Amino acid sequence: MELMVAIAVASLILAVIATASMTSALWFAALTNYVDMDVKSRNALDQMTLKIRQAGALTEFSPTHLKFVAPGQTNSFLVYHWDAPTGSLLEWNTADSTTNTLLTGCEQLTFSLYNASFAATTNLSQGKGLSVNWKCSRTVLGRKNTEDMQQALIVIRN
Repeated sequence: MELMVAIAVASLILAVIATASMTSALWFAALTNYVDMDVKSRNALDQMTLKIRQAGALTEFSPTHLKFVAPGQTNSFLVYHWDAPTGSLLEWNTADSTTNTLLTGCEQLTFSLYNASFAATTNLSQGKGLSVNWKCSRTVLGRKNTEDMQQALIVIRN
């Protein structure tokens, strides 16, 4: 009788420890995923900010597409395009034909153009600020992790 009680208590303790271990492993995997998504978002924003501030005039604008004259070039362009079906933000430089995937797994991404007084505009010649908003997610161990909406305002220098 005592042996059966000891086995039952030990089984309960092992079940609690196993459940706690599984829960903490899932939580750790989700936290690691959030950190990785945040790092990739910051890197994408840093690259975009640097290149947009160095670029020439904005020649095309839509909520999912930007096209700038490449710095120091006349017939070369720097293009940012959000491909909704794949959820990828692409950067394309026509000067050297390189394409970089800045973000993946984006559920939504929007570019907005602002004038000098930070009022929304669609006039390219008045554009002085560029807002970019995105939301990315990934599935880790069968659970979907979505980062908070990321937003940044990039001042266009040229």
